[in-house]
Amino acid sequence: MIKSTTIFSACLVLSPLAANAGPLTLGAAVEQGLRSDNIIKEEAARVTGARANLSQAKMARLGGFKLKGMYTDGTDPVYAFATAMKQGTFSMASLATINDPSPARNYMGGIEAGIPLFTGFAVSNVVKMGGLGIEAAQSGYERARTGITFKITYQWLTVLLRAKLAGIAGESVRSAEAELKTAQMLKDKGMVLGSDYYGAEAILSTLKGYDLNWRKALELEQEKLAITLGVDPGTMPAPAGELREAAYAPKTSEKLAAAASGGRRDLKAMEKLAAIARTSQSMQENSVLPVVEAFGAWETNSESFSDFKSNRLVGLRVTVPLGDPAYFARKNAASAEASMAQSRLDEARKQAKVETEEALNNYQAAAESLPIARETLAKARQSYELFVPLYRQGRQSVLEVLRAKASVLQAEAAYYETLYKLNLYHAQTLLASETLDAAAIKEMSEKLGL
Repeated sequence: MIKSTTIFSACLVLSPLAANAGPLTLGAAVEQGLRSDNIIKEEAARVTGARANLSQAKMARLGGFKLKGMYTDGTDPVYAFATAMKQGTFSMASLATINDPSPARNYMGGIEAGIPLFTGFAVSNVVKMGGLGIEAAQSGYERARTGITFKITYQWLTVLLRAKLAGIAGESVRSAEAELKTAQMLKDKGMVLGSDYYGAEAILSTLKGYDLNWRKALELEQEKLAITLGVDPGTMPAPAGELREAAYAPKTSEKLAAAASGGRRDLKAMEKLAAIARTSQSMQENSVLPVVEAFGAWETNSESFSDFKSNRLVGLRVTVPLGDPAYFARKNAASAEASMAQSRLDEARKQAKVETEEALNNYQAAAESLPIARETLAKARQSYELFVPLYRQGRQSVLEVLRAKASVLQAEAAYYETLYKLNLYHAQTLLASETLDAAAIKEMSEKLGL
């Protein structure tokens, strides 16, 4: 359950992520992001508000208690007659001036209280709705934490991917430039065709384009990660990790569906909201029941502050709302709200199944593509390694060497993109099945950490 956030907020301010000396692990990123995320703060406030609503509903059982005070001055005959009786100053002489009384003034003070004995189940239903509201808000808070955890994981993995792509692009450019320097000397000696040389330069330009675009993409993703974590991009530590062929536990549609149906916090929240709608419908149906209240009042009246006369009144009050023309309209409206809430819940359950199947399909596709991407990269590297000595022996063109280098870069990028998808879709399956918890983040952090 949510506790007071005062100390929590203070820790956030006093211990920024930038103070960490080491690189940024996935676990540390998630921890920091959860502390600073505004959506989570909003959901935490929603839980606090729901608790206050329940407390208010429970207090309604105690009824009301209030103090009264009033000063009046008038010549109305009925007022003057009643005031004299309340003050205890009424006499036979008062009858002589009953139609034309002198101005009467009165100081009144009193206490009034009322306790509901039966409200047509309205108070108990409001208390029930308050409890359901807390459960719905708590589930919404937990789902928000899971969603933000996935968002941070996605951004952290994206930075790892972009960093890797920028690194291999930069290495490819340096290697290609070295080959072209050699080709330039051979070209000057007439040993390399000009057409091959200029074709190789075009490939180098393409590699430089990859390098530029991927470095800019890395800068953007790093800044987005810093914003997500609520830290200064200039002081944020570099993510500590590397995309690897992490081995995760096998996933099946049945296991994920079972976990989702039993643990999806958003579904639990919608179940509580549907229950609230049904309770509201019951309240409208019961609104024709009588309301019974015990009440009491104690009052003092005086013409001056020196002599007060008191009186009291206690009793039971019964109210029966007969002939309410809006009753059926209110009942039908509440029934429609309950029906809509149930339909939203049913649709959310269907959507959860779709999300689970989609995430599993994406993960399986990435897992099945990984051997292909690995083999493609190995073949591309093998081809390049065979071209280089042949080129240096004058048996291959520099154009073919750079084409092989470009093929290696593309195959390497595809391989790491597949690794990225494998880990990302693993996290997505955990999100869909509501199992992306601290233990899952720790496992990913350990498998991908340096």
